[in-house]
Formats: sequence, structure tokens, C-alpha cells
Amino acid sequence: MDLVGLQRAAVDAIKRDAIELSVASPHAESYILGEYLWSEEGAERSALQRALAGSTHEPWLAKLIGAQLADERRHAQLLRDRLAELGAVPRAAPALAQAKLWWLERACARYCDAFAAGPIVVVLAAAAQLEATGVRMLRRHLDVLEARAAGSPTAAVIRAILVDEKRHAASCAAAAERLVRDDEREAFSELRARVARIDRAFGVTLALRYWCIVAARAAVPRAPAPEAA
Repeated sequence: MDLVGLQRAAVDAIKRDAIELSVASPHAESYILGEYLWSEEGAERSALQRALAGSTHEPWLAKLIGAQLADERRHAQLLRDRLAELGAVPRAAPALAQAKLWWLERACARYCDAFAAGPIVVVLAAAAQLEATGVRMLRRHLDVLEARAAGSPTAAVIRAILVDEKRHAASCAAAAERLVRDDEREAFSELRARVARIDRAFGVTLALRYWCIVAARAAVPRAPAPEAA
């Protein structure tokens, strides 16, 4: 197994264990769902909104972006509704995750003028990478829940979102490929490699932080149920 494979395996093991800890803890579960909510409402959605509003695209591309944004809004509402059921208030994105996305935006800025189709190629390449990472994240969580709590409301929410995220990852990748000309392939390969490297950056560090927070929340005793009158 190469270094990338080792890192991915380590991140998967750490986060899978954290999800196991969260199954019986609404306090820990709400933290994880808050991470998902931030992803749905974060930088990728903002970039797609700017891309849709900032220039004129071919009808097929405008339709794809519009449909994906509608899905993201629906996913966010599903997560907000579930968080409300758990009595949790959504929180702001963690500083380290914000820094990573700032780095991604700055590192890819040089490619905004590298393609005849414009900056939308960069947006779609980044979205395809982030969506693929999201698919692995949600699949991991659903695997744990299907083994431990398949009928839980959270499992239903994640199952519904996962179906769309798989489609998003594939459609963003295909759209970017369609927009890139043959003489732009080398630059496109460089862009995708750079996005992938940044997406992997701090992977184990972020996973350990995630595990520590989830474990700490899971250790908080559940409040006793109120006595019947």
C-alpha cells in the first residue's frame, strides 16, 4: 500500500471508531451531523453559486449546477431538522477546516485563466474531489449505522444524502472533463492533482481532532428522562 493508501486507511479507522462511539450518544452524534451540515453549506456551495451567477453557461451546465445547489439546500434542511430533533444548535466551521479551504482556493487561483471555459473548470474539479471525499465519509457512517442502528432517523438522513452525493461526484467530474480542450489536458491533470493533495492535507490530524471531540462528547452522561407527573 502506498503512502496515500496508508493515510486513507488511517483516517478511515480513526473516524470509523469515532462514529461507533457516537451511536449511543445524541451529544456526539450532533457534532458529526454539524460537520456534515457545514460541508453542505460551505465553500463548495458558495463557489457553485458564484459560478452560476457570475457568467453565462451552456444550458446543460446551468441545469447541472442549479440541480446540485437545490440538492445541497435540501440536504442542509434534512440535517438541520435532525439536529433540531437532537436538541442541537448548528455551529460555525472549525478554524482548521476553514484554513484548508482557504488554502485550496488560493492554490487553485492560478488555474482560473488556464481554460477556455473559464474558472468553472476549477470549481467543478474541486467540487468533484470534495464530493468524492464526502461519499466516502457518508458511506463509512452509514456502514456503522447499518450494523448498529439501521432503523435510526440519522441512518435515513445519511442514506438519502448519499444517493445524491454519488451522483454529484460523477456529474461534476464528467462536466469538467467535457469543458476541457485537448490542449488543456496537462493543466487539468495538474489542477486535479493539486486539489487532491490539498484535500488529503492534515487528514490524520483532522481525523484525530474529530475522534477526540466525538469521544469527549460521547463520555458526557445522557440527561435523565423527566419523571412522569
